Amino acid sequence: MITHTQELKDNRLIKQFRGKTSNIYIIEDYGRKASFLIDCGMPSDVQNLLGVLSYELPVKRIVCTHFHVDHVAGWATLKKLWKDCSIFFHENARAYITGNKRMPLPALTDIQSTLIPCMKEYGYFLNFKDLLSGTLYGTPFKKGFPPERTEYFRENSDVIPGFTTIHTPGHRPDSVSFLEPESGIFVSGDFLLVLGGNVIVNKYVSSKNDQDESLNRIIKFKEIRYIYPGHGICRPFDPESL
Repeated sequence: MITHTQELKDNRLIKQFRGKTSNIYIIEDYGRKASFLIDCGMPSDVQNLLGVLSYELPVKRIVCTHFHVDHVAGWATLKKLWKDCSIFFHENARAYITGNKRMPLPALTDIQSTLIPCMKEYGYFLNFKDLLSGTLYGTPFKKGFPPERTEYFRENSDVIPGFTTIHTPGHRPDSVSFLEPESGIFVSGDFLLVLGGNVIVNKYVSSKNDQDESLNRIIKFKEIRYIYPGHGICRPFDPESL
C-alpha cells in the first residue's frame, strides 16, 4: 500500500509503497510519461504493487539500492510482465549477480540487531510461497540472477531523473542512496533504517569501516532533510541524532 506521497519539482511525485518486508519507492514522472522504481521487493509484493502503479506512466526501469533478497527478488516476476523494463545495480554487485561471488551468511548478531527487528516492523516472516517464487536471489543460497535486462551503474550516474546517485557502501559493497536536492529527500536503502520511528545506522554491514565512512560523508550533505528508508516510515533527518 502507499504510505507516503510527496510532490517534486518538474511535475514528478515520489510515493512510498510499503511491501511485505521492505519499501519500494515509485517516482512518477509526468514530463517523461514514465515511472521509475527504487527497489522491487519480493514476488509476493507484485500483486499489490501492480494495483498502485499508474497505467499512464509505464515503469521504465528498476534501480536497486543493493543486492539483497527483500529488495530485488520481485524481479523474478516483474521481468515476465514488463518486457521493456531493465533492472539496474551498482557495479560492485556484478560479481554477486553473475554468481562469481557468493553472498555471505549473516552473523547471529546481524540477525538479532537488524533482520529480526526489520521483520517485526512489518510483521513478516519468510514463507514457502516466497521461496518457491524465486526469492533466493540475493541470498547466500542461490547464484545466478536472471541475466536478461540487467544493467550496471556507478556513483553520479543519472539512473533516476532528478536524483543524485551516491555510493554508500557498508551494509553491502554495492549499497547506494539517492538524493533529490530540491526536496531534501534521501532514499537510503538499508544504509539508514527507521525502526520504531527512529532513524538508525544499520549495524548489519559487510564493512564497518565503509559504513562509518559513508555516514561521515552524508552527514556533511546540507541538502538532506528527510530519510526515505528501505525499512520503516519516512522521517525528518537530524544528523546529530545518529
